[in-house]
Amino acid sequence: MCHYEIINFIRCGHQDKRLTRYCHFARNDPNHQCFSPWQIEREWDHPKIECDKCSDQKLKLRSLANGEDWK
Repeated sequence: MCHYEIINFIRCGHQDKRLTRYCHFARNDPNHQCFSPWQIEREWDHPKIECDKCSDQKLKLRSLANGEDWK
């Protein structure tokens, strides 16, 4: 089983799943594919930070409001 951590972004209400450790099969597979169930190793809350998607969207909207070209 591959081990994951769940991060709850309280500010925006989203949740993210990050890989912390590959299982034996995924380590030996060239594409790191795991076909067994995954296990949550830990779960924690992030009350003051938004997820990457929300912070990127806010940055994009802020730059468009300032008349800058977003690339």
